[in-house]
Amino acid sequence: MTSRSAKQSDNLPADLTSFVGRRSEAGAVRQLLSADRLVTLTGVGGVGKTRLALRVAHDLRRAFPDGVCLVELASLKDPDLLPHTVIDALGIREQSANAASVLADYLRSRHTLLVLDNCEHMLVETATLVDRLLRAAPKLRILATSRQALMIAGEHVYPVPTLPVPDLDVRLAPGVATQFAAVNLFAARAAAVVPGFEINPDNEQAVIRLCQRLEGIPLAIELAAVRLRVLTVEELADRLDSRFELLREGSRNLPERHQTLRALIDWSYELCTPAEQTLWARASVFAGGFGFDALAAVCADESLAEEVILDTVAGLTDKSILIRGEHGGRVRFRMLETIREYGQARLREYGSEAKVQRTHRDWYWRLIEKAAAEWFGPSQEDWAALLRVEHPNVRAALEFCLARPEEVRVGLRMVGLPWFLWVALGFMTEGRLWLDRALAMDQEPSLDRVWALGTAADIAVFQGDEAAATALTDAVHDLARRLGDPKGLAYATHMLGLRELGTDPSAAIPLLVEALERYGRVDVPADYPNSLRPALTMAYMDCGELDRAAAMVEETCEQCKQAGERWLLSYTMWAKGVLSLLQGELERAEANLREALQLKRFTQDSLGLAFILDALAWTAAASGDCERAAVLLGASDQVWQTVGVPLFGAKYLLARREHFEGVARQAMGNARFDTAFARGGQLMVEDMVTFALRERRASSIEPRQVDSVLTAREREVANLVAQGMSNKDVAAKLVISRRTVDVHVEHIFAKFGFNSRTQIATWVAQQRALESQDR
Repeated sequence: MTSRSAKQSDNLPADLTSFVGRRSEAGAVRQLLSADRLVTLTGVGGVGKTRLALRVAHDLRRAFPDGVCLVELASLKDPDLLPHTVIDALGIREQSANAASVLADYLRSRHTLLVLDNCEHMLVETATLVDRLLRAAPKLRILATSRQALMIAGEHVYPVPTLPVPDLDVRLAPGVATQFAAVNLFAARAAAVVPGFEINPDNEQAVIRLCQRLEGIPLAIELAAVRLRVLTVEELADRLDSRFELLREGSRNLPERHQTLRALIDWSYELCTPAEQTLWARASVFAGGFGFDALAAVCADESLAEEVILDTVAGLTDKSILIRGEHGGRVRFRMLETIREYGQARLREYGSEAKVQRTHRDWYWRLIEKAAAEWFGPSQEDWAALLRVEHPNVRAALEFCLARPEEVRVGLRMVGLPWFLWVALGFMTEGRLWLDRALAMDQEPSLDRVWALGTAADIAVFQGDEAAATALTDAVHDLARRLGDPKGLAYATHMLGLRELGTDPSAAIPLLVEALERYGRVDVPADYPNSLRPALTMAYMDCGELDRAAAMVEETCEQCKQAGERWLLSYTMWAKGVLSLLQGELERAEANLREALQLKRFTQDSLGLAFILDALAWTAAASGDCERAAVLLGASDQVWQTVGVPLFGAKYLLARREHFEGVARQAMGNARFDTAFARGGQLMVEDMVTFALRERRASSIEPRQVDSVLTAREREVANLVAQGMSNKDVAAKLVISRRTVDVHVEHIFAKFGFNSRTQIATWVAQQRALESQDR
């Protein structure tokens, strides 16, 4: 028999701290519970599933006349005691041997909300009980929290994302950072630890950096705030490399597994199968993210067969250890850095860290070899996108090589072969760093050293580092001759010609012609001879040989178009634009230069961007649009600061720049010119490009103009994107098709000139800040 009360009062704990962020998530979960009888909040440990569930339960108390009941399962070890635990939470005086039947009978006619917190360690038993109760009690609603879904009919899974964090690379107006939930949470918890703490211009960047390092995980942020008792925000952010040790102290009234970050992740690890634990540890060798092919190639062996990897990945994804995403139409996985660091610690414990790292390095060396063979061709854009997203893994592979003397030679190959990785994708400074380190560590004469010296010389020339360019070009030429390497000698002669181009174009011409002839006699990828042609075109132009320059431009254009190549074609169109400018064909010059910039958009080639902005400025000045010229010169000057010496110190190009700047200054006056120049220097790269292309710029749209810019539906989509939702999640939330959401996001990008979801989140935060000021 069972004794029942007329009304079950709730047993929800009172909030001990303020509820920060998650307002929209709470609303979404409430809406789901109005339509679905079982909603499961999933996500990585510490992401705030319990806190969100309790907030929703508090909000819904009046909607459930027979009570709202929290059932805490984390400390429960014996699955047989699950129904008894629910009975105890409901306050039932149970006098039957069949506890599940007692529950079903008790809840049958009641309009109750059960909150089952932390179901992950007894999923099967919880799923079985929940299914039985929902079938028996038609008015029952269940809100569950778990690292993975219960996987029963009627369940609606709601993944709880980490809190939004601002991008360090995006400038924010003062006070806007706190509109991001992660920053706001840190500020609130920090003020509780250090009375009077507030975010100000002096500590704002450190707070943002800290929240980024903690990846918006609420528990990690709260544990970090406790450390402000003994550390400043700056010290705290600097020390987060050892986060498991640093965040080992929390609040005593938290569950034991939540009192330290290590205990929290231990809990997740213990819930994994042995295969999942092994794959978690091995996958931690990846940096940034990875595809399934890479994962299988790097992690499979005799103890973890490739055929079980797929199911194991599914299990880790279900448990929120791996986060699934898509890039370029392909599935990619990633780990939160906290989860990854834990896996790396386990990998070291297994004693297999070096073996897995070497396998990882080998995979990315093969990737670079294939990219080098196919760069000059129709797959170039795909390779650029892949290499950019895989750059953290390439970096990790190089770190492995240069940390071990026996692996340095492979590192020399990896860093010397893909010149396009450093120059075309905007990593010149980093590439120079890797090359300098590898060359210093392996000084034995070798063909690998020839190519590394040549690539280092290439970068030094375009950075305008005259001393290094001289030393490196001489070194590569001497070594290639000593080794009798015809390929290396062609590359070395090419670099000698580039070096001369900046100071004496007439001396550069015979060297570049010789290099082109040498390339024709050896088997090298087509990008080597073709990357020489724009330089030779420039030399002809500087020497006044415009007919030869025009012939070279047309030949290079034809080569690129036949191969389906775009990056080198953009430099060729730059040369074509400058040639048109010299011939007085100003409209054609701007059209060619704008086409060059459009072609450049799929890379992050800062060098090429700076060249094009400069030439567009010269064309604007020649056309009489001097304010536009000043803005473009300011923008190019800013980009050159990230590359090296403007126009790589080439005296003929610098003379043109000085001439056209003088034209603009004389027309505008120094004060007006300097104001416009400064405005260009303050533009973000995206705004530079859209300004140069005469497109609508995001910066020209004031936040208060939102009503006239975005439709009501687009505003809804923007707000959900700002919360970290994927297009799929937005579609489910708004009950519209995924394709419709894709179109709305594309419209938002187009209207504001954005190209990333982070920019949407930043814009939404700024909009909210302005609305708060208005109130």
